[in-house]
Amino acid sequence: MNEQKLTVGSSITESYRFLAGHMSHFFRLIYGPLILWLLVMVTEKILFIEHNIQINSIYFLNIITAAFAIVWYRQFLLGADNASYRQLFKSGFSGGPLSIKTVGRVLVRIIVVSLALLIPTLILSTGMMAYYHGQGVPFSERFIQELAIKSTLVVMLIFSPIFVRLSLYTAGFALGRGSLSFQDVWRRTRGYTVTLWWLTIRAFLPLSIYSYILTWFLGAVTKELSVNYILSTLLIESLAGFMTFLMLAIVVAANAEAFRILIGVRDGDVPHRNDGQRPEKRLQKESRPENRKILPQQAE
Repeated sequence: MNEQKLTVGSSITESYRFLAGHMSHFFRLIYGPLILWLLVMVTEKILFIEHNIQINSIYFLNIITAAFAIVWYRQFLLGADNASYRQLFKSGFSGGPLSIKTVGRVLVRIIVVSLALLIPTLILSTGMMAYYHGQGVPFSERFIQELAIKSTLVVMLIFSPIFVRLSLYTAGFALGRGSLSFQDVWRRTRGYTVTLWWLTIRAFLPLSIYSYILTWFLGAVTKELSVNYILSTLLIESLAGFMTFLMLAIVVAANAEAFRILIGVRDGDVPHRNDGQRPEKRLQKESRPENRKILPQQAE
């Protein structure tokens, strides 16, 4: 096993240090997704205001942010030469062309995770509604929404040991490790549930609060100045999108550092931790018997 111990503080520090040293690559990777983010949000506003058609943009934004997260994992764990959207859409990082079977597996995993959250939430919400109905509490739309929010929070807390490990499983997918199962991730991270949970909170919370305050302030200013709704949406969503990708970069890098320590990496991975030496040169150097290192997954 890896002798280095995972600590929240060191992982967060490493994530900020990595981002500061790779800002040019960060802007390279958010350029396209940020444009797509703005197109989605502006389109949603135009359809609603001009044509009274309401769409839920969150699904499109989830796809955009997920693509960035996977590529940023590659940036951290494999370097800039292996982090591009072209590789993601061409081969899915699996080493071969995308197929219906591969896409189907991804969709099945998304559906399973969604159902794992949805079904217990529905059961808990129904049980709470039956209880309050028996107590004679009057039902309203707001009351039902509050019950749904409370139920979702409870279910997410119960399933948090699984959710915090999904990010490490995603890192394995980003590396193209088809042999890494969720069972392997669970086994190697046993005893780190609280640490992984707190790591995610520490990485996510500060920038999310900062982003909320800034976007709220910008929204209030544009409303006070009666700015055109399209221009207002562009200004607010540019800031919101940028802060979201910035926050994701911190969270992903922190989880990637946790992956490096708990799961382990292969020879040539995480090139930025070896004085910027290119992976292929590192492989040549580490192939010598006196310099060869045994990494966690090799030891097993």
